Amino acid sequence: MKTKRLISCLPGFVLCLLPVLMPGCSSAFSVTAPEGHTRYYLDHNGRERTFLVYKPTGWEGKDRFPLLFCLHGGGGTDRGMMALTNGRFNELADRYGFLVVYPQGIDKGWNDGREGDHSTAASENIDDVGFFRTLIHELKKKYPVDEERIFTCGISNGGFMSNRLACELPELICGAALVTATMGREYASGCRPAGGVNILLVIGTDDPLVPWEGGPVQVLGQERGEVLSAPEAVRYWVEINGCDTFPVIEHLPDHDPHDGTTVTRYRYASPDGSKRVELLEVKGGGHTWPGGRQYLGERLIGKTSRDINACDLIWEFFSR
Repeated sequence: MKTKRLISCLPGFVLCLLPVLMPGCSSAFSVTAPEGHTRYYLDHNGRERTFLVYKPTGWEGKDRFPLLFCLHGGGGTDRGMMALTNGRFNELADRYGFLVVYPQGIDKGWNDGREGDHSTAASENIDDVGFFRTLIHELKKKYPVDEERIFTCGISNGGFMSNRLACELPELICGAALVTATMGREYASGCRPAGGVNILLVIGTDDPLVPWEGGPVQVLGQERGEVLSAPEAVRYWVEINGCDTFPVIEHLPDHDPHDGTTVTRYRYASPDGSKRVELLEVKGGGHTWPGGRQYLGERLIGKTSRDINACDLIWEFFSR
């Protein structure tokens, strides 16, 4: 375990005393870095920000590393996101040679651009886009980052934030994967990234928090804005990326017939193949990370698909 500071930062020990049962969460934020990770701190706009970096083992001679951001959901933590995914991205990093970065949101949340979101990050208009711009700059100074292969993924609030990064940092972000997330309805009109960005959406049809059909989002009685439906979000990115509107459809194997889910993949591509949009429709799936932990009961968040592992398919999408 290592702890480092990239920029002089404010003193203080951050500890959240109350458990928050949301995707990508643990019972409390911990300043301790897990084995094999390095925790960094930096100041951004007068706030101390922190993130974990996992550098793959066995790739010491590699010249350039792809970079993957993995964003927790609202109420979550960086370590909790690692736990939700069962550390699968780290395993893939060791196999394929890429950096994994788990950032921590302000008060366990991200300012993902949704109007009507009453989280701390949104209410205080935290400049999370600027934070990621600075974070990429600092990581490039510390690690040999492949600038042509910087990706982001996240669940729920972290997925919406990944969408915002794709919209506002297309010169830096090469691809984004949104799990149980689409796009804020009001925000959508301003999302016009020059050149487009490859987008993967992983959406459950029975998500009780972020409805497949779109509309208002409410979490534990707190308003979190209105969102596009899954089909609307797909059509939006298909248009932005100049993709053919007729997808290639693939019904993926039902590896676990007892999990109550099946998965269909819809692939869209631009005529020259340079831009892509994909949807993994998890029929029967809830507000969950396929192949990850069932972090709350099915009555609260719905089912977790065991037919796919979202981490594997996300990295496969980014690797193409």
